[in-house]
Amino acid sequence: MPQPKQEVSDKKQQQSSKQLYRVSDLIAKGQIDLDDLANLIPGILHINSRKDLAIEYISQEGCDLIRYSKEELQEMGAEVLRKHQSEHALTVIYPKILSEFRKGDSGLVIPFFQDWRHQPEDKPFYLFTASKILNKDQLISITLFPKNIEQLCRKVNKVFGVNETLDRYFPCYQQLTKREKQILTLLGKELSRKQISQHLFIDTKTVKKHCENIFRKLGTNKRTEIERIALAFTTL
Repeated sequence: MPQPKQEVSDKKQQQSSKQLYRVSDLIAKGQIDLDDLANLIPGILHINSRKDLAIEYISQEGCDLIRYSKEELQEMGAEVLRKHQSEHALTVIYPKILSEFRKGDSGLVIPFFQDWRHQPEDKPFYLFTASKILNKDQLISITLFPKNIEQLCRKVNKVFGVNETLDRYFPCYQQLTKREKQILTLLGKELSRKQISQHLFIDTKTVKKHCENIFRKLGTNKRTEIERIALAFTTL
C-alpha cells in the first residue's frame, strides 16, 4: 500500500537531517577529507572558530575569492576579518551570530549576508553564508558568491535591506516565541490568517492573537514591513 505523501516527505526530511549530522560527525572525527567534501558542495565550504570566527579551513574556491592561502589564513586568524570586512559585520552581525551559537543548539542554522573588500579603497562585494555548529570549538559554513553581484547588491540594499532590517529588528525578533516565528515566516509568504490556520492546524482566532503579539513585539503591523522582516530572518 502506497505511503501518504506527507509521511514520505517527513521521512525524507528526517533522512536528510541524519545525513547532515553524520557528515558533521565524520568531519569532527577526521574521517573525511575536507577538500574532497568541498568538491561536492555547490559553494565555498569553510570551518570557523566558535570563539572569534577565525577561518580554520576554507576550500580552494574560497582561497581564490579572498586571495589568501590556507596557511596565511591560519597565521592571521580573526585579523583577516578585521582587515577586509565592514564595521557593520564586525560589530553587529558577527556578535549576534556568536551569541546565538553560544546557546549550544546544534540544529540551528543561521543564514546571513556578509561583505568583503580586497583593498580599503575597493567597493565591497557581498556573499550569502549559512552556518551551523560543527563541534564545541568550530562552526561549519557554506558561502555562495553570486555571479551577478551588482544585481544582488541592488536587491539586498534597495529592495530587502537585509542587513539594516536584521540590525533594526534583531532584539524584537528574539522576543518572539517559536510559534510566532513560524507565523511570521508564513506572513512573509503572503499567506492569509485563514491559510495560516489551515497550514498549522490551529484556530483562526489563535492565529489572530499570535499576529497581534507579533505586531506588538516588532512595533509594526504594516504588511510590507512584516514581509521584509520575515524575509530577513528566513533562509533564502
